[in-house]
Amino acid sequence: MDYKAPIVVSCWLAVAVISSVYMWVFADKLGDIFFGVFLPVGALVLVALAVTFIVVNSPPQERQPAPKS
Repeated sequence: MDYKAPIVVSCWLAVAVISSVYMWVFADKLGDIFFGVFLPVGALVLVALAVTFIVVNSPPQERQPAPKS
């Protein structure tokens, strides 16, 4: 069975949760909006994009036969 879609969805869900909590917690403590919010959140989005393209473009795994006992 191919598990590409759940991997991509869970990656993007994790990025959304981490980014929203980060912005909620550090919004009033950051002096610079670019280096405080856009750079870390943008780095997370770039990692999620990389994971998405790597997972989607990976060849499908072959199913191995069950071992005989």
